[in-house]
Amino acid sequence: MSDETHIAPNPGPQMSAFKSKADILIYGGGAGGGKSWALVAEPLRRIHNAGYKAAIFRRTYPQIKGPGGIWDEANKLYRSFGAQMRSGQELDARFPSGAVVSFCHLQHEDTKYEYQGHQICGIFFDELTHFTQTQFFYLLSRNRSECGIRPYVWATCNPDAGSWVADFISWWIDDDGYADPQRSGRLRYFVRVNDQMHWADSREELIEQFPHYAPTDIPSVTFIQAELSDNPSLNLKDPGYRGRLMALPAIERKRLLECNWKASEGAIIQSEWLKEYSIADDKFHFNLAGVEHAVPVASCQRIATVDTAGTSKEKAAERRGDPPSWSVCGVWDSLPHFTTSVNGQKFVLNDLLFLRHVWRAQVDWNELKSQIPEVLQTWNVQKAFIENAHYGKPLVAEIKCCQTRLVGPVIAGMGDSSQGAKLERAVASGMLSRVELGKILLPSDRPSWMGDYVREMTVWTGLPKETSDQIDMTSYACYVGKRQSSSWGGLLKG
Repeated sequence: MSDETHIAPNPGPQMSAFKSKADILIYGGGAGGGKSWALVAEPLRRIHNAGYKAAIFRRTYPQIKGPGGIWDEANKLYRSFGAQMRSGQELDARFPSGAVVSFCHLQHEDTKYEYQGHQICGIFFDELTHFTQTQFFYLLSRNRSECGIRPYVWATCNPDAGSWVADFISWWIDDDGYADPQRSGRLRYFVRVNDQMHWADSREELIEQFPHYAPTDIPSVTFIQAELSDNPSLNLKDPGYRGRLMALPAIERKRLLECNWKASEGAIIQSEWLKEYSIADDKFHFNLAGVEHAVPVASCQRIATVDTAGTSKEKAAERRGDPPSWSVCGVWDSLPHFTTSVNGQKFVLNDLLFLRHVWRAQVDWNELKSQIPEVLQTWNVQKAFIENAHYGKPLVAEIKCCQTRLVGPVIAGMGDSSQGAKLERAVASGMLSRVELGKILLPSDRPSWMGDYVREMTVWTGLPKETSDQIDMTSYACYVGKRQSSSWGGLLKG
């Protein structure tokens, strides 16, 4: 770095990012927040080291060299530090010390394998939501170095409610879709076991659960939000940019200007439809249509609905970059019919479902046949309804603690639709109408599984290739809980 050249991050999120000790830093939020500049500028802190090798990724090659993109940004910054900018078949910046920053793409899912054997000290993803989850985790295996600098990963992104990134950073996001300012920049730690994420506030907590892990095996992660107001230089140079963001359609405006991670184009289920309950004195307390009700828990039947995953077809699709498929088990207290009185007025309550617990994992058959029965027994489930697909039939044979019944995958009322079986099932089961009426109720104490459930429900558009296993789990609960058996062609007795 020359004596004449000096750059510095803006106070606020940029400065917080540069000071962070996270192994993996996600720097996300609205458009114009200075994310790309930070991504390109960060390697300049390391270029004195001859062995330093970094790679900045965009999903496609044209995105690298697009007007105002990372290549243009890098040219403006790096030449001041003596870099030779090569723009032939290989795009890279070579600094006088010997340090190299390469500009790379992962256009196709299998492009990740072109980096097999590479050692990349600093890995940078520009617009992380454009990359698949499998590409991200594969590149982490290339994040290594012998130059004396601790390997690290930075990524930028704009909000995308349906992306795997939204799941990855969900701890830092409030239920309303906006980042929690009290959590921004805080470190968390994870291990990934059989494709399932396990999070904790310290490495020690994870080592208690997974004793074979060493502290160095467990990466730290943080999320820092940046928005337009955090980039004073852009506001000074282009004061009209905010107005152009304000002119965007509502969903894009919420994402790019307001930084909302739950704004979803075409979402079917609105978040305000999901109502909550509390439990006191062995009663469910909830509001339905503006009236406060109290219903004895003992009046309900405890059921579970199970949707298994893991077929070779699904695994192959995930390797191609499709969203992952999960095995899920929902524990419900079902109230088909109940008569109550409030302030002397009689009310008849029909078709209520109280969601008590969700188990969700990506596991193989041996773990599935062990964990599902354990969940059912722990929650004292009276009857489990298991989708008649994937591992459904063999799973029934493994369950001894309660009654079981196969259900689906085709139910009465499903017709031909270009939207896919899950949407047809949601309609035919009555799930969509039931949730709109506020008859699917969630616990008010917000257990750890609830964030993933609410997010999946409220970003689902009904299109194929969306993560929607919990959608199916809910549809089956509505289907088997219908009070009038004639409407779906069979009686399921508890």
